[in-house]
Amino acid sequence: MAISDTWLTQQLGHRQLSITKFADYLWVLDARGVAYLPACDWLVVSDLHLEKGSFLRSYGNPLPSLDSTATLQRLSHIIDDYNPTRVISLGDSFHDKHSMSRMTEHDHTYLCDLVNRVNEWVWVEGNHDPDLPEGIPGTPCFEIVLDNMVFRHEPEVAEPKAQVIGHFHPKMRTAIKRRRFSGKCFVNNESLFIMPAFGQFTGGLDIDDDVLKNLISPSNRDAFMLCDSIIFKVK
Repeated sequence: MAISDTWLTQQLGHRQLSITKFADYLWVLDARGVAYLPACDWLVVSDLHLEKGSFLRSYGNPLPSLDSTATLQRLSHIIDDYNPTRVISLGDSFHDKHSMSRMTEHDHTYLCDLVNRVNEWVWVEGNHDPDLPEGIPGTPCFEIVLDNMVFRHEPEVAEPKAQVIGHFHPKMRTAIKRRRFSGKCFVNNESLFIMPAFGQFTGGLDIDDDVLKNLISPSNRDAFMLCDSIIFKVK
């Protein structure tokens, strides 16, 4: 753990962090799209979708080969700030099974060095990446259980434990004093916590879409919106 009380107070004052409680744990929600559990010294990130740009480009989309580089650099800065003992990448870390064959040597080396900087890096399997690519350090798994909470990529029906998931790439829109804002978000109720997508080219699903409303009712949810490098709670 690298964060200090001074750093935490400063970031909270600048609205770059927010504090919430879920499954009896205090969470630090970072405006850069990650969550930190101080009690465990765990950093959680979801849906990196590395090499999505090269995947889309192979189908004729005129996108630059910069998304993996940008995603890894942003994550590297965050890891420098927190220096966690464990990083959990919560599924869909790689956009497809051929991602590594398209990744540049520079990004491949950068990724491996980043993983090796952390004491423990866990890759939770996602629907885009059920198998960890060969040659990538870290530990693959389907889920992680912590007391009355489970970390997995997609929700399981009738799961008795509180679930921390990714997959849906939640986003939202709101208006404050006649100004309109939109951005990715964290969204949760008492039993389900959905992480925002971290990847550079990841889109999103509005939290008022029926799919997400069926998971988390608007009448019983907390949402933390990420916009212009700040985070704020929206009811």
